Amino acid sequence: MITTSQLTFSGAEVKVKRLTRSNMFRIMVWVWGSLCMILAGVVVSQFSKNDVKDVPSDRYELYPACTTLLRSQVNVEMHASLVYMSMAAHFDQNGIARKGFSKLFRKNSEEEREHAQKFIDYLNLRGSKYTEFNIDMPERTSWNNAVEALNEAIVLEKEVYNQLLHIHDIADIHCKDNHLMDFLENEFFKEQVESIDSFIRHASVLGAMGNDNGLAEYLYDQQLQEKNED
Repeated sequence: MITTSQLTFSGAEVKVKRLTRSNMFRIMVWVWGSLCMILAGVVVSQFSKNDVKDVPSDRYELYPACTTLLRSQVNVEMHASLVYMSMAAHFDQNGIARKGFSKLFRKNSEEEREHAQKFIDYLNLRGSKYTEFNIDMPERTSWNNAVEALNEAIVLEKEVYNQLLHIHDIADIHCKDNHLMDFLENEFFKEQVESIDSFIRHASVLGAMGNDNGLAEYLYDQQLQEKNED
């Protein structure tokens, strides 16, 4: 026969066991979570040390890798400027007489030269300097039609843009240079994307009229002249 006291004691024992198992589970979860946090902290700490160990202590100075890329970008911008200058000279010949396209490419030549100067100024601002010009000359001096020149301009602008993005990536991952990233973002990215878009639109409209349609090219050139005069 089971008495009331025995029932009460047994119930209390079961309750204690349940509480003990619950607490043990909570403790195990807490311990496991703590270990994970400690291990994660060690990994992050080690990664941070390895990631920035080669960055100069004087953060005003440009990191050598970024300095090299900026100097190279001066040559990239000057090469683009010379290509557009060559295009402008081609379309301004009296045997071609496409003043509108000539002005379009001359304007882009001036913009690329200004970009090169901005990079030189930035190197000086950060305590570095530009050492020497090593510019690739344009590979051609004539084009069969305006669409061909526009398509080449699109390729060129994309190459320049990709190089700018590469510098930004290196400044972020390797050089840890927020000021350089800000400089690239504010001074170049928006304008570069707009230039690509503009050339694509010119090529699309003119190409739809026919690549070898001299009359269409002439009429479009007239529109460009009026636009450049505004």
